[in-house]
Amino acid sequence: MSESPREYPDRREREDEMVQITLEIHTGATRFRVSARATSIQRAVSIAGARYPGCETKLVLPAESETFFVPYASGEAELTGVEVLEKIAG
Repeated sequence: MSESPREYPDRREREDEMVQITLEIHTGATRFRVSARATSIQRAVSIAGARYPGCETKLVLPAESETFFVPYASGEAELTGVEVLEKIAG
């Protein structure tokens, strides 16, 4: 007799919501953060990687619990709010 899969009610698919996360991008001598909104964390990181090819992309933790889930917006994903953290003069 096989075990039935455990139910995780908190982890259900939420078609009416998206995630909003902060990503840190490192490109050469510049380090900056962007806010990303997408259907999943993986999708947000993927979009940032496509937007900034060849750059290192890191998820900033902890995520803001008050703004992690946001209402679903038209379109699948977007990057917003660029904040430059460090630019080394060269």
